[in-house]
Amino acid sequence: MGNVQFSDVQLINLSMLITIRDNIKHDLVSACCEFGLRADQASFFGDLSINQILVIVANVGQECLFPPRQDILSLLKLPLPLSGLITSVHPPHKAVSSPPQESFCQRTQSR
Repeated sequence: MGNVQFSDVQLINLSMLITIRDNIKHDLVSACCEFGLRADQASFFGDLSINQILVIVANVGQECLFPPRQDILSLLKLPLPLSGLITSVHPPHKAVSSPPQESFCQRTQSR
């Protein structure tokens, strides 16, 4: 990506995405519990490459993605140049999401 200068918000997004991805690869259930992820979110994050993460961070811009927004998957699956624009017009507290799904953590604790 050349000499890209990331802002503090972008560095937070970068750090969190890499940390989540690496934790998912190490221990899926623990990562889902620790970061409050659903199975579909964990699958998406676990499959990201470093290059994909850098492109996501650059395109999301000044919008903080964490704690994980309810609509984070739909935002990150958009064409990346649109992701920053969409996150700015759909703040996390007004984001429309699919019905809540039981997380791995909730499943394992209820057994």
